[in-house]
Amino acid sequence: MSLSAGTVLGRYEILGQLGAGGMGEVYRARDPSLGREVALKVVSGAGHADPDLVERFEREARAVAALAHPNIVTVFDVGSAGGAPYLVCELLDGTTLRRRLQRGPLPVAEAVAWASQLLRGVGAAHALRIVHRDVKPENLFLTAAGLLKILDFGLAKLAGGSVAEGMQDAPALTQTGQVVGTVGYMAPEQLRGEPVDARADLFSVGAVLYEMISGKAPFRRATAPATMAAVLAEEPPALAEELRLPAGLDRLIRRCLEKSPENRFQTAADLLFALETPGVEQPPSSAATPPAPAHAAARAARSIAVLPFADMSPGRDQEYLCEGLAEELINALTQIRGLRVAARSSSFLFRGSGVDLRAVGERLGVDTVLEGSVRKAGDRLRVSVQLIDVADGYHRWSQRYDRKLEDVFAIEDEIAESVATALRGVLSDGERERLLRRPSTDPQAYEYYLRGRRQVNQITHASFETALAMFRRALELDPRYAPAWAGVAEVHSWLYQWWGGSAEDLAAAEEASRRALALAPHLADAQAARGWAVSLARRYQEAAGHFEEAVRLNPGLWEGYYYWARTCFAAGDVERSAELFRRAADSRLEDFQSLTLLAQSLRMLGRDEEALAAAAEAVRRLERRLELEPADPRALSLGAHSLHEVGQTQRAVAWVERALELYPEEQTVVLNALCLYSRMGHTERAFELLEEVARHGWGKRDWIDHDPDYDSLRDDPRFQAFLERLP
Repeated sequence: MSLSAGTVLGRYEILGQLGAGGMGEVYRARDPSLGREVALKVVSGAGHADPDLVERFEREARAVAALAHPNIVTVFDVGSAGGAPYLVCELLDGTTLRRRLQRGPLPVAEAVAWASQLLRGVGAAHALRIVHRDVKPENLFLTAAGLLKILDFGLAKLAGGSVAEGMQDAPALTQTGQVVGTVGYMAPEQLRGEPVDARADLFSVGAVLYEMISGKAPFRRATAPATMAAVLAEEPPALAEELRLPAGLDRLIRRCLEKSPENRFQTAADLLFALETPGVEQPPSSAATPPAPAHAAARAARSIAVLPFADMSPGRDQEYLCEGLAEELINALTQIRGLRVAARSSSFLFRGSGVDLRAVGERLGVDTVLEGSVRKAGDRLRVSVQLIDVADGYHRWSQRYDRKLEDVFAIEDEIAESVATALRGVLSDGERERLLRRPSTDPQAYEYYLRGRRQVNQITHASFETALAMFRRALELDPRYAPAWAGVAEVHSWLYQWWGGSAEDLAAAEEASRRALALAPHLADAQAARGWAVSLARRYQEAAGHFEEAVRLNPGLWEGYYYWARTCFAAGDVERSAELFRRAADSRLEDFQSLTLLAQSLRMLGRDEEALAAAAEAVRRLERRLELEPADPRALSLGAHSLHEVGQTQRAVAWVERALELYPEEQTVVLNALCLYSRMGHTERAFELLEEVARHGWGKRDWIDHDPDYDSLRDDPRFQAFLERLP
């Protein structure tokens, strides 16, 4: 089928043909609802297409829709009109790697740079257990903006099990007897029709990198059978001597092309790390710091990311302390007005040696990056820190502290004040006072507190139980340690809200938050913990007073705005919830949760255009989050609602089903899936998930009473029976 300009397919207006391939034709089209141009892919022979081809086409839509990464083409929609299945994705400007290679091989540095992007995209797919199985130059697009985009997931499969509803593994052979994939880029096990995993894609990456550097495919022969035989039994010609390739890079490519998957790199992350540092030694930590240029010191920075500190201790057993120091600095720096601090959830994804700080800063959208290292031996502590300007890579400030462990709080205070001064200039007395956090005089209690905080941030039932034990141990050592009491309150509030709603958890949250507040009334975290605890008891006015005080003490405290907004929504004050969700989203520019819930509140208020804008911004932030953490359960499951809000329904289903596949016992995932299917009118699927939710004991009646996501279920006797069981 060939579509002429002006044809309307679904809601899309065809503008012209871009190309054609084995699976169908690709057109430039216009989406009138969002006012943007898109690429629209139509399966070949619409209305009477080969069923296998249609199945591959639908598999591609489902596979790619679950992914959100800058190195993977973004799918916006999928549908069918007049018997023609079609897929809608972003419109790209550039050329394929195959067309680029027709002009000759690439310089080594350029080839490595493209391969690094390829591995980031492949790694994101592998994190969701998607194996591409057809990585080759034809399926790699080089955009004019300098991004590599992976195309054509028509042969993608899920490794090691079933996938989202409706997706099936492709057969090992097609009806014509050819192995699925492209000869010359397929791994030996794929050629033999054996089960494949992520390591098959890494073989293909090695073949593509070989060809980018040499201009020749490593196993290409005169005929397809000869090429297959070469893949199975022959070694590719060496590159090192002929091209003066670094020996480390030559070994890396050869390891990718090993016949046995056990002998290759085992993950995309391993290969990426090796590729970006082949045979290169890291500079010693004592290397002199070049002076910053005058303009760097004069330029005012408005944002910072604090990375988890590297553990340089002899036993490499101080990760909790490394993370804790960084987290305390994040909390302290949020006290500075006008300074945006990247959220822990984003900045802590960049850990380990060898990270490119300028690239990290650009990925997180900040002006500066703070990194450091910790070495603990006995009661001695050495902390080294440096503040890097993202724009030019120069050091704004660096320092080393050699102290006793009992001085850890003083070290934190000095670092926070020095960083804040370097970024903002002279601090006011009020700002300096807010920076100083001396919550305990017992360093051991602090260690246990840090261990607990690390567990809380994982947001699982098991991690909450471990966190509770750590906080209790800290309080045994220092019963007046207010942050630990706030941590206990936070854990019990989580357990009450998501795991059973027991009176014991609610009482424990109230008692712990009361103690935290009595010990440290000027600690914003204690005020927020108290507000959350009493809000669960539906004492909404009392909760509002604590939240108001929390954000007064710390205007950048995201938790203060977010939990306050949730409290207002549960109390039925939707307009106030919208205002506070907006403030939460503004206080943490990586946050997608507030924007997703903001869109819901705005929709309930009849402010549909604002709701659409909030959801669109949430999708942008979600895609950035999933770029960093492709299997984030909260991003996948809650993010599906934002996708549905902007009309990307198929992609929303793919995201939420992938979350259910990866986290079937995670209560928040199941609940978000339930709400999505209820919104879509898929009531039977929603009730299946409702039974799962009820089995785990969830039920926040005040929220359910006001949440429109449940409207399609309210008149059903099964839903009424569910409500009757709730406190």
